[in-house]
Amino acid sequence: MANRSELEIAVRSMVAYDVLSKPLTSLGQKSDRRKDKLGKEISTLLREGDRFDRVVAYVERRDEEKARTLREGIEAFKEEFPKYGKILEGVIEKRRSLSNRYLVFGLEDGFKLSPDDYRRVMKDLGMTTVEADAMYPHLLQISDRLGKAGENSLRDILL
Repeated sequence: MANRSELEIAVRSMVAYDVLSKPLTSLGQKSDRRKDKLGKEISTLLREGDRFDRVVAYVERRDEEKARTLREGIEAFKEEFPKYGKILEGVIEKRRSLSNRYLVFGLEDGFKLSPDDYRRVMKDLGMTTVEADAMYPHLLQISDRLGKAGENSLRDILL
């Protein structure tokens, strides 16, 4: 092995992180877009009265304000431009009532996802069957090791 300085090791590590983060970030963003789309579809199916036994799914409203720094920015804008600040507040209030709907979802106790469930999703993200079969068990192990949510945890997504 070549004798490397601390700087070279740090730069080489940075390049490796960058190379690895690109596909992981891309897959994560693609996954988030798919989840948003599925959340809307599930909300529609719930309104239509679709039945289910093995999963949990319901929509709930929450009164919460997010992004304190964003609120601080809006307050500063209102001070500088009071006329437009009132208009902005009106738009925010109108949108807030629509955007505080969450889809809560998960699996009923005793039920698990099958390898086909994972394979289908990973193929939808652009992987081949062979790649999905090779990767998903390792991703589940990493998720377990990191203490991320297991299959039977309830999750939510903003609709």
